[in-house]
Order: sequence, then C-alpha cells, then structure tokens
Amino acid sequence: MQFLLDLFGRRTTRGAVIAAAVVVLVAVAVLWRGTTADEALTATVKRGDLAVRLTATGVLKPTQSITYRSPLAGRETEITFLVTEGTRVNDGDLLVRLDTTDLQRELERSRQELRQAQVDLQVAEIDRQEGQAAVESLAAGEGALGVEEARTRLQLAEKKAAGLREEQQTLQPLLEKGFITREELRKTADALEQAEEDLVLARRRAEILIEQTHPRDRQRADLQLAQKDAQLENARTRLQEAQARVALLQEQIEGCSLYARRPGMVVYEEYLGANPRRKIRTGDRVTGSLGLVTIPEVNSMLVEASLSEADVHRVQPGQGATVRLEAFPDLSLTGKVARVGTLARSSADRPFEEKRFDLVVELDRSDAELRPEMTARVDILLGERANVLLLPVNAVFDRQGQFVVNLIGPLGIEARPVELGQSSDTFVEVVSGLKDGDRVSLTDVGGSPSSSAPPPTGNFNRARSQSSLDPR
Repeated sequence: MQFLLDLFGRRTTRGAVIAAAVVVLVAVAVLWRGTTADEALTATVKRGDLAVRLTATGVLKPTQSITYRSPLAGRETEITFLVTEGTRVNDGDLLVRLDTTDLQRELERSRQELRQAQVDLQVAEIDRQEGQAAVESLAAGEGALGVEEARTRLQLAEKKAAGLREEQQTLQPLLEKGFITREELRKTADALEQAEEDLVLARRRAEILIEQTHPRDRQRADLQLAQKDAQLENARTRLQEAQARVALLQEQIEGCSLYARRPGMVVYEEYLGANPRRKIRTGDRVTGSLGLVTIPEVNSMLVEASLSEADVHRVQPGQGATVRLEAFPDLSLTGKVARVGTLARSSADRPFEEKRFDLVVELDRSDAELRPEMTARVDILLGERANVLLLPVNAVFDRQGQFVVNLIGPLGIEARPVELGQSSDTFVEVVSGLKDGDRVSLTDVGGSPSSSAPPPTGNFNRARSQSSLDPR
C-alpha cells in the first residue's frame, strides 16, 4: 500500500514539472512572436535635417494671353485660313486670314468717290478765287473806280455850274452898260441852266452809286464769297471723308490677315454660332465680337492653387517653390509665391466644404513644352530644421486626439505617446517621446484587429489639419 502511494506521488510531481515547462515554452513563444516584426514594416528613428514644405495642387495658367478677333466690327466675313491649333508661333507669324472680296469692291468704289471729291475741291477752289476777286474788285478795282468816276463827274458838274453862275453874274452889268447883247446873256443863262440840271443828275447818280448800288454789290459779293467758302469747306470735308474711308478700308483689308504679336501656342475659341458648341474652323462666318484664337504666353506661366485656412498664415509672397507637373513627372520647375488671397472663398459646387485662399506661384522661365491647364503640384519651402529626430509620417497614428507610435521593445510593441513638431510630406520631427535609434512599426498593431495593412500617409496629414502639429 505504501509503495502505491509513493509511486503516485512521484508521477504527480513529474506531471506538474512537465506542465510548467509547457507553459514557459508557450510564454517564450508568445513573447518572441510579439517582439519580432517584419523589417519592411518598421522604421528607425534617426537624426537628420528636415526641409519643411507645404504642398498644394493647382493648374498652369499663362501670365498673359492675347485673344485675336476680326477687325470688322458689325460685319460678317468668312475664315479662309486658320493656323493649326497647338502650333507654337513666333512674333509676326500668320494666324488667321479672312475673306476680303466685299471689302475690295467697296475700296474700289471709295477710290472713285475720292477722285470725284478731288475734282470737286478744285472746282470749289476756283469758284472761291472768283468770289474773292469780285470782293477785291468792289473794294479796290472796277467797283471802286466807278465810285471815283461818279465823284469826279459830280465835282466837274459842280465846277461847271459854278463857273457859268459866275459868268452870268459878270455879264449882267455888261448888259446894262451895253457891252453885250441880251442874246449873249441868254445863251449863258441857258448854259447855266443845263449845267445845273447836269449837276443835279450827276449828284443823284453819285448818291445812288455810293449809297445804294456799291454797298449792295459789295454785300452781294461778300455773300457769294461766303457761299463759295462754305462750298470749298464742304468739298474739303468730302475729300477728307473719302480719304478716311479709303484708308479705313485699306486698314481693314490689311487687318484681315491676323499676325501674332507675341510668341505662344495657338488655342482655338468656341464658335458660338454652332449648335452644339464647337471650336472655330475654316469656312465659318464670324464677326468682330467673336474671339477666333487665343495665344497664351507659354514661356511665362504661373500656377493657380489654393490654401486651407490652417496654412494661409505660413505662406508669404516671395517664398521659393518647386513645381512638378503630372504630364512631366521627371521635370522640376522653380518659382516663387506671387500672391496669397486676402479673403477666403468657398467652392460654388461644394459650399459646405472648408473655405480656401487663392495661391498664385510664378514660374521661372523654362524651355519645357508647358501648356495651360496642366495639373501641377507646388512645394513651398517654409523652413528647415537641422539635426532633429525624424520619423516617417505613416508611423504616427491618431488615437482619440493624441498622436502615438507603436514602439518595438524587448517585451513587445508599446503604444507610445509622442510630441511632434514640423513636418514634410514624408517625415515629421519628434520633439519628445522617442530617442535616436528607436524602432517603430508602420502598422497600427494596437488598433483595430481588422487593420492589417499599413495606414496611408494621408492619415497623419488629415490629423494635422484638425490638430496643429507645427509651433505657431
């Protein structure tokens, strides 16, 4: 009986030892499993330099562009030539040619009217010279001479009558003394009477000529001269109008060939007369109000983008920027911030989304084949941090408003709270919570068990938009 009890006790102790050993092995396996991680899904905290950049997405726009239109305002004409869209043109290259058949016919008629106006002007100048001669004649020519003749005849008649009057007075005493006969005295009296009648007639003629005829002739001549002056001025005006009309038509004919005033790339405008809408083409009839082609200056471009309200205070005009294009992934362009919007605006399509501020970045000149409306990514250099602890942004996770990392330690993976500073698209500065050489997991192993893949880089960036990481 005692033998059986000893045997049973030895077996119980051996089972307990075996069970304890199994538990230890399981614990070691679990601990070993928790302290190991895929090297591809881990990162090491290291010291380095951090370039702090702000990234924005926008589109390329030309700094200036010229839209070419028909020079024929209010007139419809046909496009006979159109340079191929997308062509890069230089200053002076032909862009558009419009039909000038109707203008050529009008120009020929206007030239005939111009020649007739030149003849009419010559006739009017001759008539005006004749009118001026008539006025001058009345003032100092035959008209004035006729007045002087009338005055002279009047003076002669007065002298003659006065002489005969004196002669009659002289003969009267001689008759009384018998030195002459009555017949002689009667002849003198008859001559005096005739002289006085001639004097009255001469005075009347002189008065009519001087006071009525000559002033009336002078007034008529002045009026005719004024009429001829007006006719001459009208002829000159018609000539000037005809000359202007010819010059305008010549200018319009020359303007129907549109040449580039600056180098750039040809972009067609929409033809509003078509239904459905389409771009213009050869054969379309256009007016001066319709844009034909636009030449954006592709050698001088800018990027139009926007900033969130949280980032607007970080960007100032003059800051350097690097621009990359979706169309040319290997191309890196440089530029600087030209303008930051003063007022925030919301999208008309999405009025309930966050308001944003306009951002304009001017690009330095480049020989690249840039085109308007290309998608561009702008990286604005905000500052640099030297010799700081750096961690990939996709190693940081947001748990209930607190930033944590999954620190890999000897006893397993620990969720460690961290304080963060400046950041770029790929790295973030660790202010406290980690040290140089620490290893962290890129997967949120302490989070939802269904999350097996590493979180995207955007997780950290979205958290930063809600809770600022950068010191203000």
